[in-house]
Formats: sequence, structure tokens, C-alpha cells
Amino acid sequence: MRSSLKVRLMMSLKAAAAALAALAMATCGGPGDPPAKKTAAPAMWKVGDADTTVYLFGTVHVLPPDLKWRTAAIDKAMNEAKAVYFETDIDPDPRELLPFIQQLGMYGPSDRLSDHLKPEDRAMLAKVAGELGTPMPMLDTMRPWLAGVTLSEQMITKAGYDVNSGVERKLEPDAKAAGKEIRKLETVTDQLRVFADLPEEVQIRFLVEGLKEIETESAILDDMVNAWAVGDIAKLDKIMIQDDLAETPEIYEALLVNRNKNWVVKLDELIRTEPGTFFVAVGAAHLIGKDGVPTRLEPLGYKPERIE
Repeated sequence: MRSSLKVRLMMSLKAAAAALAALAMATCGGPGDPPAKKTAAPAMWKVGDADTTVYLFGTVHVLPPDLKWRTAAIDKAMNEAKAVYFETDIDPDPRELLPFIQQLGMYGPSDRLSDHLKPEDRAMLAKVAGELGTPMPMLDTMRPWLAGVTLSEQMITKAGYDVNSGVERKLEPDAKAAGKEIRKLETVTDQLRVFADLPEEVQIRFLVEGLKEIETESAILDDMVNAWAVGDIAKLDKIMIQDDLAETPEIYEALLVNRNKNWVVKLDELIRTEPGTFFVAVGAAHLIGKDGVPTRLEPLGYKPERIE
């Protein structure tokens, strides 16, 4: 079963996507098993040198509200860390973000999304928008990538998932309460450009593929979260990368490869120049597979160790 638009966003860009969808709205069940209620052990790695330790924890940006995923190992790593890294700001200031959304995600007044789609794709978009309760006139003002992000947020909510239950939403308040320094690997505008800089034909393909797969969304999400919760990285790699992102090289490069390369440079510099312990929480897709951060650290002389 091929993966989908929502899986890409959940694991790769959801921190920005939730904020974008909410701002966009303001400015204008499948056959799978539900996430298992069992003892969780999401995957985590440790890497570093003689005086620096970095914990790499793969997250899911949205989760069912009742899923229990915290472990003693996660809490221990958080307690040891003097600083905690996240992908980006999960609560960007709407006043600062809105101009970028308008610039990068909206068509001009004389243009419409519908005019860029084939008749059958326009009809499918209108059908899905109606099912999700998303006004078609609002979607019509958006470029394909932003329309896809907006619909993704609606799909996630319908499937019973909640951005406020996501890993970052739980970890960041705890880190701040414990007096940890909070650091970010990239800005929200960096994340906006991941999609906005894609050629329009790729954006349209991203949107249309997500529309076609809406009937299987809930099952895919449940399977993915089940695999994440028990640290089954082989299954995650199949669901998120082999069956999905790898089939669209432009999106795979933009969402994962290029960002992972940038993060590895930053982590290498951190390990070489700053002693202490650090906790890095990023979408789980960034830590698995041949282009995952742990694998990309190996040619630099590091030996990442899976500890959970």
C-alpha cells in the first residue's frame, strides 16, 4: 500500500504545516488497526565524541491524544541535556508568518488553483474539499503545495489525530520548565520554501496524489504510528520512504535529503566545538534509511548507536 500526502507532512514537515493550515484558514476512517495501546519504545540514537553526547530522537508531529510514548530512556536523555533542538518553531508569530504565506503560497487576484488543474483533478479537489468541510473558494486562492498542506491538516483531524498531542508539543514545555535552552535547526520560512520552491508540476502531483489516496489515509496513519511507537524502523522506512518519497525524487530530495545534509553539518559542528549533552528531536523519517542523519554522520567518523 503506497503512502500518502499526510504521511509526508506528518513525518517531515508537520511543525510548519499545522501553523500554515491554521493561518490559511484564517486568511481567506480506513481499515487499519488503531494505534496500539502498548508499552512504547520509539527509536533513539546516541552519537558524539569524548566530551559531547547528542541524543537523536525520532518524533511524530501529530498523534492520537491517548497514545503513551514516553519512556525512561527518553526522560533520562532529556534530563541530561543542557540544550534541546527541534526542527523549527512550533508556535510562530502569525503576524510575522502571514506575509510569507501570502508571498509563497497564494496566487495573485487574477489567478486560481482550478485553472492549473485538469478537469478530473478539479472535480476530485472539489469532492474532497466538500467531504472535509473546506471551502473551495478559499482553496482556489492557494498554490498547490499550500492547498495540499491545508487539506492534510483537515484529514489528520478527521482521522482522530491532534497536533497538540504531537511529540514536540509535549517535550518543549517540559524542556522549558526544566530550564533547558531551546534551539532550532531551521526557521519556519525555511520549511515554507521546502514546498514553495518545488516546480509547480511537482506541487500539483503532490496535491493530486494526496487526493487520490484519501480513502486509505486513516489506515496508513495507524500503521505508521504503530511502527513508530515500537521502534520498528524497517517498517517505517518502507511506509514513509520506499513506498512513498523515493517514488517522487524531487520531493524526497526537498523534504529529506537536502534538509538532512544541512542538519548533519550543524550537528558535526556542535559535536566538534561544544562540550556537553544535547537532545535533538526531529521527525522520525529524518533518522532512518540510507539518507537518514545517523547514516550521514558515519562518513564524518562518527558511530551512531541505537539505544532504544
